[in-house]
Amino acid sequence: MLDQITAITNVSAKNWQPFDLVTPGGIPFAGYVCRHESDKLGLLAITELAGEERLEFIYAMPKIHYPYQLDRKGRPQVVISVPQNIVDARFNLKLDGTAIIFYALKDTQGNVLEIVPRTRLRPILQPSRWGDWNALLSEALPDRSAVEQAVTAQNVTLVFELWGYRNPHLVTYDTPLALTLHTAIRHRKPVSYRRLADISRRYELDLVPTIEVAKPDPDGLARAYRRWQARMEEENRAAGEDVFVQEGAVLMLSTAETATYYKCKPPSIEEIHWTADQHISKAIVEQTLYKMLENGYDFDTGSVEDVYDELLADFEPRDIEMEEELIKRVFLDFTLELQKQAWLRHLVEASGLDVHDLPNLMRHLSQHYPKSEMSWVYATVKTLYGLG
Repeated sequence: MLDQITAITNVSAKNWQPFDLVTPGGIPFAGYVCRHESDKLGLLAITELAGEERLEFIYAMPKIHYPYQLDRKGRPQVVISVPQNIVDARFNLKLDGTAIIFYALKDTQGNVLEIVPRTRLRPILQPSRWGDWNALLSEALPDRSAVEQAVTAQNVTLVFELWGYRNPHLVTYDTPLALTLHTAIRHRKPVSYRRLADISRRYELDLVPTIEVAKPDPDGLARAYRRWQARMEEENRAAGEDVFVQEGAVLMLSTAETATYYKCKPPSIEEIHWTADQHISKAIVEQTLYKMLENGYDFDTGSVEDVYDELLADFEPRDIEMEEELIKRVFLDFTLELQKQAWLRHLVEASGLDVHDLPNLMRHLSQHYPKSEMSWVYATVKTLYGLG
């Protein structure tokens, strides 16, 4: 059936990863997930559901592009096309976390069998020694009934951001953990802001903040785009070295029914390379590693070459070669931190102690760590277990 999938989607077989899993509700299903960096990124091709062969495509969060075009001298320019049917233009805050996607599995009659949460490149949420997405999601959303009702009644796939210091990424947050709606997919495309806001209100789902409602004018939007880039870059610089408080924004252009997105990031963390003075930074490598983590990458058996492969989606080979030592160092540091956290989690759980009883827990853990590392142990336990 893969030949049929590639013919329909025009995506080569090498970009389809097979899966054969059981949903949280106990339904066996199989198929392929698309890893092609395009609007089909994360697309599920279901080939078998509950023992019945079928072919169904379920769209996920598409890859968002930058609105850049090169001029005659090879310089990048912000060029934002605004068709006449655009009725709303706005910049929404880009939250730095994990995309959690709720989609419906349906039988051949169109009846919903189960609403399934997933990450962008995995068909279901799966725990690993690096973290448990189901546990984090249950904390952020103890009652999923509103989300399930919305997906079913509105015939949409809903995309949320799971963010906060309990789910650490590049940006430093004071919020422990939150789940924020930012996209709804219907018939392959994101719905308009009007439709998205209506879903948010109707089902009482937290909606991503809008930081500017703009006039749908190409030149004005380009100026606003550059203004937000500069403002967020300055906020990050003011926060200190290797500290980030803003990941960026998403420009959302809506017709009455659908929307188009453009990514707007501070230049220092853009996953793109236009000029000689830009390079692959530590922040960009860390962003790549976090994406690999949430998509199920096994850091125990992996290698830095896999990071190079991921970076090739946005950078030229020469750019990667120039920063090879940096990439290796960040990869090793990131992997070591994950291993340390996994071992700490094991010690905590093996102790049988109440994690809320920090004095006793720290006394127990001090038997396993030198005094110089206990501040790391204390801070990491608080982060891992949401102790504030």
